[in-house]
Amino acid sequence: MTKPGGAFNASTRSLWFPADLDAARRSLLLVETDEVTLAEQPFLDRRWRRTALAERWAPLEPVGAADEAPGLGFIFHTSFCCSTLIAAALDRRGRSLALREPWVLVQLADALRAGQCEPGQPLEGAPGLVFRALAGLASAGKVVVKPSNFANRVAREAAHGTSGRALLLYSDQPSFLISIAKGGVQLGRFVRSLFATVAADLGERMPFTGRDLLEMADLELAALVWRMQMAVVKRDLARYGPARTASLDSEAFLADPPGAIAALDGFFNLGLGPAHAREVVEGPLLGRHAKTPELAFTPSDRLSQAAAVRERLGGDLDRLVEWSHTAWPDLDGSNSMPPPLTWTGATS
Repeated sequence: MTKPGGAFNASTRSLWFPADLDAARRSLLLVETDEVTLAEQPFLDRRWRRTALAERWAPLEPVGAADEAPGLGFIFHTSFCCSTLIAAALDRRGRSLALREPWVLVQLADALRAGQCEPGQPLEGAPGLVFRALAGLASAGKVVVKPSNFANRVAREAAHGTSGRALLLYSDQPSFLISIAKGGVQLGRFVRSLFATVAADLGERMPFTGRDLLEMADLELAALVWRMQMAVVKRDLARYGPARTASLDSEAFLADPPGAIAALDGFFNLGLGPAHAREVVEGPLLGRHAKTPELAFTPSDRLSQAAAVRERLGGDLDRLVEWSHTAWPDLDGSNSMPPPLTWTGATS
């Protein structure tokens, strides 16, 4: 397969974006688009309406071993931690392209879980091909990808198949539970789906029977899911080595957005410059809902909503956190957190 990400049309600046992966066809689905369109999408998954865009399936073909590993950056996250907002804040035409939750990475993660990328299997070599396709999308500068947390499984291959850096972005356990409680029944279903996915990635025997899991309340399961995600991502990012990884608590970002954006610019070597962080903070981005840009939503709105849910939960919040550690005390394992992203004036 030719490197689809680098196939630019000189007049329209169009390019071929890898949108899907099919084991039966042993092919990538490529969508003809451009950097502006990609940067405008809150999500590059099944919510992206692309009926007017040309598509074609390209067969997966081996890439020579001498090809240099692409310098692709990753923001792996645990959900509800400003990941969509932070990725958007790192996008600047001509310098960096931030891709938010490409569906192809969810498909790749599922293929890895199913063993379809092993030697002799239908998608052998697919991780490297997908990484190169994504890295080649920017006409200048670098590409940073924020995968869905259902795609965090790709971190193992990205550690060795790319030369870029990886960030673990997270909120603390009570904040995660507050977000789930705020979302109601819909996020209860999300938690159960995420639990099954992360349990497969964790690969450890759980101290629960199937009946135990069925009888757990959504928030009890969510308390376990947060710890499971942290355990998996910490373990897998250890493959990068400390020089290529960092961690960021979303509360540190919210306390100082310009400082955090500047620090992320330096961490990913994007070359955006100090003026970029000021422009982001003074622009409309922080005043809109990152997932639904047409809605007004500020950091203070986020804090006030969280405070209301925290008050409603009362003592149950502390009980849930304590219960999760009592019910599965050895879940966290021995892997340490990546070094914290720091900057002058940071509170954590």
